Amino acid sequence: MIKLLAIDLDGTLLDNQGKINKEDKIALKLFSKKGGIVVLASGRMTDCVSVYSKILEIDTPLIVYNGAMVRLTEKEKRKIIYHNPVPLKYSKFIIDYCFENNFLLNFYYQDILYATNNPKLKEYAEIYSKQTGAKYLFIENLKIMENKKPTKLILITDVENKDIKRTRDYQYKYFKKLFGKNLNIVKTNPEYLEFMNKGVNKGTALKVLADYYKIKREEIVAFGDGENDLEMLLYAGISVVPKNAKEKVKKFAKIVSDYSNNQAYISKFLNGFLSN
Repeated sequence: MIKLLAIDLDGTLLDNQGKINKEDKIALKLFSKKGGIVVLASGRMTDCVSVYSKILEIDTPLIVYNGAMVRLTEKEKRKIIYHNPVPLKYSKFIIDYCFENNFLLNFYYQDILYATNNPKLKEYAEIYSKQTGAKYLFIENLKIMENKKPTKLILITDVENKDIKRTRDYQYKYFKKLFGKNLNIVKTNPEYLEFMNKGVNKGTALKVLADYYKIKREEIVAFGDGENDLEMLLYAGISVVPKNAKEKVKKFAKIVSDYSNNQAYISKFLNGFLSN
């Protein structure tokens, strides 16, 4: 019996226009009405995930910040049952590095998104805001926040650049070599390099939530498409990825759908699996 569905947003529940397919909404509402728990799991901050709970018209628990924070339902007052922020010594270094090298850095603290007010970097903030709906609080310099532990950090830069050191993939290799043993560093969207504390991922967060609700792994289905979904997919008893999932992710999934995130692949699985 399936008791819990853990669902990624971008490239999974959301289509390429950032919308939820009507078929998926109907299927998930039916699952919820039958007593199942629907969990939304995303790299986004709380407000940018909870909005989809309202669109679905389901009171969902939330896995946010790629698993650095777990919140319960609105009925349970969105209580935080897990929070694992970035240690100060690493966040300080990254703040200074981004300031000195002129990179935009997203700094998340107490569910507020901070960034240095640099007009030359506003285009990167606009990329992120457009994609996630997040609103920035721009301050004079992020160094003001150096003594506060961020829930996570995101360095946002170019996919391609004449100066290879300005590219996201170069920065990924640099920081992996520097802090790979101390932080969870992941590439998500093409421009994003995300930093979380070691051990933070959607799989760890899903286990926390499943233990809280006393649900076994074999009673969980996880849906995701990206590398930051891998641990969640591996933890769940059943993992289902869309046709558009990354090839690396498909290799670890139990089920690869014939349908993409634009074709309501979640409802197609639920309608077929849960009717048996």
